Amino acid sequence: MANYQPDGGNIVVRSLTDDTTEFQLSGVEMAYANSLRRAMMADVPTVCIDQVSFRQNTSPLPDEFIAHRLGMIPLISTGIKTNMRETRDCSCDEGCAYCMVELHLRVKCTRDEHLPVTTAQLDVVPVTIADPNDDEGGPEMLKMRPRDFGQPVGKVALPESGTNALPIVITKLGKGQEIDIICKAYKGLSKHHGKWSPLSAVGYEYDPHNKLRHTSYWFEVDQKAEWPPMKSAAYEAEPEPDEPFDYNAKPGTFYIEAEGTGSMPVKEVVRLGFEALEDKLGPMITELYKAVAKEEGREIEDEDVGMNGAGMNGDAAPLVQSYGAGMNGSYGYGGGNADPYGNGAGGSYMNGGGMPYR
Repeated sequence: MANYQPDGGNIVVRSLTDDTTEFQLSGVEMAYANSLRRAMMADVPTVCIDQVSFRQNTSPLPDEFIAHRLGMIPLISTGIKTNMRETRDCSCDEGCAYCMVELHLRVKCTRDEHLPVTTAQLDVVPVTIADPNDDEGGPEMLKMRPRDFGQPVGKVALPESGTNALPIVITKLGKGQEIDIICKAYKGLSKHHGKWSPLSAVGYEYDPHNKLRHTSYWFEVDQKAEWPPMKSAAYEAEPEPDEPFDYNAKPGTFYIEAEGTGSMPVKEVVRLGFEALEDKLGPMITELYKAVAKEEGREIEDEDVGMNGAGMNGDAAPLVQSYGAGMNGSYGYGGGNADPYGNGAGGSYMNGGGMPYR
């Protein structure tokens, strides 16, 4: 367990593995906790199969059924934010190595028994279409990709995959049946389609002893016996029976649990979820700060907000840096207390004294 107390919030990491994490978020309102939950689900990019071309399919399943199954297979997406482009941001016509991963599935059954077709037989094909003179960092992106990028989760037990998942069954073939498919995978977000979600489950709970009375328990004889305590009940003191009710109390501590699909470590999903919130709220906060400054008779520019100690005192986004520092330092995932943007200890987002907003 690690405890971080940055300005404006508090994070206590209860557990952290490649596939799951549990952490306590306090010092914020429920809207922030729910926004983080939604951002981790819907605003963290992954790579998924989006186009399927059938060369041959004599399996018992129709093309549409298999295509849907292929689209739901999680693919290794570690580092996707910096090592792959979205198709709308790429200058190619029909997909290239910078914005696409191509996979090939070709299996023929020659035995009397049924042959399961699994993701272990789905192979990544090197994409040869790429502009070597790309001036937007395309060749550098390819060098940053891990060795198993785009591979189905559970296909191979590579060290960097960090997963023990088993291959997923796609269909089964009888003797003489064959399947030959070309798949194209692209970068996307779960808010456009659920297959791009990096999490299989995420949720939070609060007020384990129901001090706020946001719910009422139906019971027959004994409430405590019929309603076992939440997992988080061990982290908060139980109220006294004669304790007066506080009508002004609000929830301020949230116990968040997330489980990944295996496409990337959950710690990366949480970090990218915080970054997504910053990307959405930053411009709005900047404009609000400029409007307030204008009413006060001060003229400021965009680059003056939150940088080099100006604007908002140059404070870095507290919760993002806290979770990133903990994972890179306390849990041994990186070298020292680097911030989540990879700038090293004491680094900054825009070469200034902190984030451009807070």
